Amino acid sequence: MSYIIKLISENCYIIPDDDGWLTTTESREEAIDIGLFDDFESADETAQSFSGGMTRGVDYQVESISLDPFHVVQITIPVEIAPKLKGIDKFIKNGEAQIFLTNVTMANDAMDGFTRYGVSTGTNAVLLKNDQYEARKEAISQYLAERFGNHWEIKLLPVRV
Repeated sequence: MSYIIKLISENCYIIPDDDGWLTTTESREEAIDIGLFDDFESADETAQSFSGGMTRGVDYQVESISLDPFHVVQITIPVEIAPKLKGIDKFIKNGEAQIFLTNVTMANDAMDGFTRYGVSTGTNAVLLKNDQYEARKEAISQYLAERFGNHWEIKLLPVRV
């Protein structure tokens, strides 16, 4: 687990600058890219020394960041075979529809050990970590092959939570 420091009242994050000093950024992504701490204690000590006398939970917070992000499963298919989904026009580019895998498992299916997949324009998109995707890859591929033949492509898009 890694950590970043958020200054609460300024709504910004502490990061190192090019000279090794500390500065801030409004971008959470930039803080994750260059301002990660390996342990909570180092992040907390850095926040304490950034502007003496700050109080954790009042002036700043230390946020945990997983470097193994969740992903949404984006499926690219030709527009000719795209299902009629609400708002799909926003997801069509260059003759291809970019939609997302969703879980449509009902309670009875789950009780029987079945997972049912569907597609959507983002509603209830499935969030998976890399190892979870690898464990489900065959079942997902089978669903897509049954639904779209061999006219599909998967891309995992990282989502930071």
